[in-house]
Amino acid sequence: MLSILQGLCEANNLFVHEFENSLEGVNSKIAVPSDGNTNQEYYFILECDSADDAFIERLANEHTEKLMDDLEELECTDESFRKNSTLILCCEAGHIADQTLLKFEEDPYYFKKNVITYSKGELEALKGEIGSEFSNDHLNMMLMSNGGEIFESFKTLSLEADHYYPLLVRVMTKLPFVHYLPQPNQLNDLDVFVRNELDKTDLKLLDLICVDSEELNSKVIDAIISSTWGEL
Repeated sequence: MLSILQGLCEANNLFVHEFENSLEGVNSKIAVPSDGNTNQEYYFILECDSADDAFIERLANEHTEKLMDDLEELECTDESFRKNSTLILCCEAGHIADQTLLKFEEDPYYFKKNVITYSKGELEALKGEIGSEFSNDHLNMMLMSNGGEIFESFKTLSLEADHYYPLLVRVMTKLPFVHYLPQPNQLNDLDVFVRNELDKTDLKLLDLICVDSEELNSKVIDAIISSTWGEL
């Protein structure tokens, strides 16, 4: 998994450096934004196929502070690292409770945190499908392949075991620098699928938040919602 994430980082203007850590069975790399990258976030990538609940607890409670300190001393990081760093943990599925993963991702101390889980079969399938092409365009082509038929099977939970698609979706969900690029006449039911899950109030809020604005931030959203709250 580490090699896939390295390829995705490099395709998105991030320089990837090796980083030796003291954790048993854990491989790691640090992805550093290039000078021209508008996203100045650092990504600390950990891979541990033997991770379990106990490992997650130790990582959160005993190791993240030291890892943050050690990374901050590297020549490739600067004073912004502590406030602009995300930890991406890659680990094999089935060994960690969902509640443990959720608690880890919501832990506000020492890194923002995302976890990507996978089966061995999913990982091998994704490696074979992605090849050596890590661009956002290629990921989106995979996402929309077969005219949306794979998406439909994914949506209805009818994909065969160890298909690459669920892991592709997890990767695109968990990596902030990888984006879905809407294409006309391809997967145009994505918007319908999302909207069908919302009630009328949520739909109104969705439309308000998606308003075309050059500078959409929390204050703008609050002002929009407050000005029309009586209509909801």
